[in-house]
Amino acid sequence: MEFVRRNRVLLSSASLLLASILLFSLSVRSRSRRDPLASFVLELLSPLQGAVSWLQDGVGDVWRGYVDLISVRRENELLSARVASLESDLVRFAEVEHSNERLRELLSFRSELTGKVLGARIIARDPLPWFRTFTVDLGKKDGIRAGMAVLAPRGVVGRVTEVSRSASRVLLLTDNNSGIDAIVQRSRARGIVQGTQDHGCRMNYLRRDVDVAPSDRIVTSGLDGIFPKGVVIGEIAGVSLEHRGLLRSGVVIPSVDLDALEEVLIVDATVQLDGVAD
Repeated sequence: MEFVRRNRVLLSSASLLLASILLFSLSVRSRSRRDPLASFVLELLSPLQGAVSWLQDGVGDVWRGYVDLISVRRENELLSARVASLESDLVRFAEVEHSNERLRELLSFRSELTGKVLGARIIARDPLPWFRTFTVDLGKKDGIRAGMAVLAPRGVVGRVTEVSRSASRVLLLTDNNSGIDAIVQRSRARGIVQGTQDHGCRMNYLRRDVDVAPSDRIVTSGLDGIFPKGVVIGEIAGVSLEHRGLLRSGVVIPSVDLDALEEVLIVDATVQLDGVAD
């Protein structure tokens, strides 16, 4: 008894272990026998297990949906960035195409001129509304001097009035300080094309008896020592009598869209337009 008292913990543990082994052995040998307690426990736990399984499936579906949503959102962001990049490329390519078209027209017109011709780019426009001028990127170092004519593929633009080392100011033909000796191409009537206060043009000092009509083309006469002969200035839009009735004047629509220009040609009076007789 003293041995049992001193080793009661060890003996109790050994007894429980032996009982567990016996129960396991019996359970293995009698698997086909029905256990009422196990059936009760199974019946009791099956709803809970079903609920747990449903909850796991629901959480899994939500998680997968969330992951899919994140993936779709990332794809949308990538697609949006790609679309923005393509739109930017499209704008850039369109700008390059417009630039190439302008340069092709400028080179084509350049091939019709004989003599010293310089191509220049417009870098600034006068912000004041009562002046019609712009600045180009050529100056004295490039051989530019005051009084040289400025042309575009569609006709007369103006003339150089001020020159610095690397830039020049151009007075447009629509400035009221501008004046160009011109003729009516059809009837050869002569007059002076001048700018007006409203940034338009008029052909003044036409004799009353000359033949001038709307849609007549106006070209440079070449007699002012600035512009080559035969360059288009514009068309007559209408003709009226001066206040004394001795002279006539006509409204002229310039052939060049002066506000849309980006590049021009600068020439001196020695330059000639091919096919135009002196």
